[in-house]
Amino acid sequence: MSKSKYSANFDGLLKQNIVLMSGLVTAPIIVAATTGERAVVLVLSFFMMSYTSILLCRFIPRKIVYTVRTLLYAVVAAGMFIPTVILLERWFPETTESVMLYIELLTVNSLLLAKTESRFYLKPYGIMAIDAFVYVLGYAIAAFAVGIIRELLAFGTFFGKRWFDPPMPAAKSPFFGFFLVGILAAVCRAVTGKRKKSKNSSSYERKEGAI
Repeated sequence: MSKSKYSANFDGLLKQNIVLMSGLVTAPIIVAATTGERAVVLVLSFFMMSYTSILLCRFIPRKIVYTVRTLLYAVVAAGMFIPTVILLERWFPETTESVMLYIELLTVNSLLLAKTESRFYLKPYGIMAIDAFVYVLGYAIAAFAVGIIRELLAFGTFFGKRWFDPPMPAAKSPFFGFFLVGILAAVCRAVTGKRKKSKNSSSYERKEGAI
């Protein structure tokens, strides 16, 4: 029996990861996620602006024209930008200032402006909240993987703690970020493809056994 479209699932972690599988919201990670702490700031800002906006924008009436609804989503996210920056500047003042441009870009990201209409708002509120949170976790997986790997290679540190001399200082460059995201995307596709093939094989074997 196929899974109901109204049930919660975890596609957003890997199978439909918005960064590694869909190629969305990649610029902040490629350019700004050069350390673990920067990744933390990007993930927190993404969560506080996008996730809370998704939960709030669900109450915008569907009878409003789509174009107007989309503009309202962006307005709500822009409103969430203020408390988000206030909190992040209190917790990570220097890092927040260094990635401010990319925090601003996250106010109008594809998860909020596209997935809300095509996926999240087609589900009951509780299921939608879980589903959207899983997508945010998928973003976090990509951000932390890129940030931690680049910090180790470019600075020889792990969340600021020195481990060894940096073997590849150029790892902090946007070009390397783009290259690393591509590698992680290939790994992600290989893993999900292997799982799908294994699942199909198991299903076929069960059918053969039943016959």
